[in-house]
Amino acid sequence: MVSGNYKGYPDPSHIISVEEASKLLKDKNVVFVDTRNYWKYAKGHIPGAVNLELYAFHWFDTSSDGLNTFAREMAHLFGAHGIDNGKQVVFYQNDSGYDAARGVWLLEFLGNKNGRMLDGGLRLWKRKKGQLSKADPEVTRASFVPRMNSGVVTGVDELSHRLGEGGLTIIDARSRGEYDGTYRRALKAGHVPGARNIEWAKALRKDGTLKDARQLMALYEGLSPRGEVVTYCQSGYRAAHSWLVLRLLGFEGARNYLGSWYEWGNHPSTRVER
Repeated sequence: MVSGNYKGYPDPSHIISVEEASKLLKDKNVVFVDTRNYWKYAKGHIPGAVNLELYAFHWFDTSSDGLNTFAREMAHLFGAHGIDNGKQVVFYQNDSGYDAARGVWLLEFLGNKNGRMLDGGLRLWKRKKGQLSKADPEVTRASFVPRMNSGVVTGVDELSHRLGEGGLTIIDARSRGEYDGTYRRALKAGHVPGARNIEWAKALRKDGTLKDARQLMALYEGLSPRGEVVTYCQSGYRAAHSWLVLRLLGFEGARNYLGSWYEWGNHPSTRVER
């Protein structure tokens, strides 16, 4: 869906430019998903896009049963919006933000690897004179059978047991204040022991588009694309953005800790560093 050399990314399969996306408006195998709230969506969106405010669907139970339940619920939600296991999906918001990235990660978690984030989002779409609509599309419910991809997610038990393990890098995508414990958002304040703080928003340019490969690799200096990286934040959204960036850079072993700090910081047995 994008050229192989888009911004120099080693793996641009999870990103799409406005120019390429505009060619897909009439493709029946492509679903555009507007991840903003409905009131913003109703004021103008990409023609044919369905509205799915992904930030409304938090999840903090990363036990085996919890992840399986989450997968079933999210597959049902996608199916209700016309998305099945084979659909290509373009997620967007106003910029290249974490709600759209969460959609890409979530789709891959469910076993569909055809998710893309619209680089620059709706603001760039408007600047490029893309078409807009205020009409809600007619949606035909689809059957989405979840095939949970454990290669893109991790849970509290696994991460707890692997702390300090060689070859595993943990990235905290939150703000510095959350990371160092001066800003408390759970019973415990601080960060996962050994985690490296790289705030998700540093991957964005001022215009809301993603930085190019060279700039992003400098952000993750010292990490090897062959290594295993786990990202987390407060509730797995900003972490999904960092996961997406790492995947663009060729980090095939990147995973998102879905429960993130809400689970870790409130768990009775997790260790915390400040």
